[in-house]
Amino acid sequence: MSPLEKRAVSGLSFIYVARMLGLFMLMPVLALDNDQLRYSTPLLLGLAIGIYGLAQAALQFPFGVASDRFGRKRVLVFGILIFVLGSLLGAVTHNIWGIILARLLQGAGAVSSVLLATAGDLTGEQHRTKAMAAIGGSIAIAYVLGMALGPVFYGVWGLTGVFLVAAALGVLALFPLWKVIPPIPHNHQQRMGSWRDALRMFKHPPVLTASIGIFILQMVLGASFVVLSPELVNAMHIPDAAVWEVYLPVMLLSVAAMIYPVIYAERHKQHGQMLVFSGLAIAAGALIMGLLAGRFWPVAIGAVIFFVGYNIASAILPSMMSRSTKPEQRGAASGVYSLMQFLGIFVGGVVGGWGLGMAGEKGVFYILAVVGLLLALQSWNGKRVALLLKPDYSQKL
Repeated sequence: MSPLEKRAVSGLSFIYVARMLGLFMLMPVLALDNDQLRYSTPLLLGLAIGIYGLAQAALQFPFGVASDRFGRKRVLVFGILIFVLGSLLGAVTHNIWGIILARLLQGAGAVSSVLLATAGDLTGEQHRTKAMAAIGGSIAIAYVLGMALGPVFYGVWGLTGVFLVAAALGVLALFPLWKVIPPIPHNHQQRMGSWRDALRMFKHPPVLTASIGIFILQMVLGASFVVLSPELVNAMHIPDAAVWEVYLPVMLLSVAAMIYPVIYAERHKQHGQMLVFSGLAIAAGALIMGLLAGRFWPVAIGAVIFFVGYNIASAILPSMMSRSTKPEQRGAASGVYSLMQFLGIFVGGVVGGWGLGMAGEKGVFYILAVVGLLLALQSWNGKRVALLLKPDYSQKL
C-alpha cells in the first residue's frame, strides 16, 4: 500500500475499534445491572440489548446514501456524535427506558456503511481486500478487548462508568477524521442523482450477491454467540470472567492465519475459490466443536479454524462489493451491504437460540456447519462471483 492508503486504513481501523470497543464493553455487563434499573423486566432488558442492532440495520442505507450526497466525513462526524450522545444518556439515566433510548441512539450512529465506502474511496482495487482484512481484524480485537475490559470498568465505576468510557472512545474516534485520514478526492464525492437511483442498489447484482453472502456469514456469527462462549468455558475449565483469555489467542491466531489466503485471492483473482474455502472452514470448525465438545484441544483448534473461515470471508466480501460500484454509488451500495450484515446477526441470534432450545449446544454447532456449507455453495456459482470482479460492471447500469 502507498503511505496515503496506510494512513486511511489505520485511521478507519481506529474509528472502528473505538466505536465497537465502546459497544462490546456494554454487552457482558448490561444484564448485571438489571436489579438496579427502575421498571426493568427481562423483556425490556432484552430490548435494551437488541435494539442497537435493529437501529443499525434500519439506518445503514440512509447513512450510506447521505454520504454519497453530502460527503463521507460530514456524515461520519454526524453519526459518531449521535453515538456519543447516546452513550452520555446511558451514563446519566437510572431506569430501563432511559437505557433503551440510549442504546437506540448508539445504534442510530450507523456509520459502518460510510466507513466501508470511505475505505473503497481511499484504497486501490489491488489493495482493497487487504484494507478490509485489516479493518475486520481490528473489529475482532475490539470484540475480545471489550469482553475483557467491560467487567473491569463495571467493577470500578458501575454501568455509568462503562457508558462514559464508550462516550470518550466516541470522541477519540473523531480525531482521525482531521489528523490521519487523507482528504477524499473530489471525483469520489460526486452526488448520486436521487433516492430512486440509490434504491436501485438493492437490485444491483454484484451488491445483491455480496449482501447475501454477508447475511449468511453474519448469521453464522450471531448464532455462534449463543454457544461458543459456554463451550469454551466448559472445554477449558475456566470461570466465565476469564473467557477473554481464550478468545484473545483464538482471534489472534485466526487473524494471522487469514493473511495469506486473502493476499493469494487478491493476487491471483481467486476470490470465489477463497469464499468457498472460507465456508468449508466455518463448517469444519463448527463440526469439530460439535463432535468433540468438552475436549480442550479439539475445541480450541475448531474455534481457530472457524474464525479463520469467518475472517477470510469478512475481508473478501466487502472488497468485492466495493469494486463493482462507481464512487457516487458506493455509499448506497455499502448501506445495502451493512443492512444485510446487521440483519444477519439478528437472524443468527434467533436461529441460535431456537437451535439451543431444540437440540442443545451440539445441535447449534451442527446448524453452524450447515450454514457454513450454504456460504460455500452460494460462492460456488462462478458466474455470480465473476460479477463481483468486474470493475466496469457498474458502467452498464
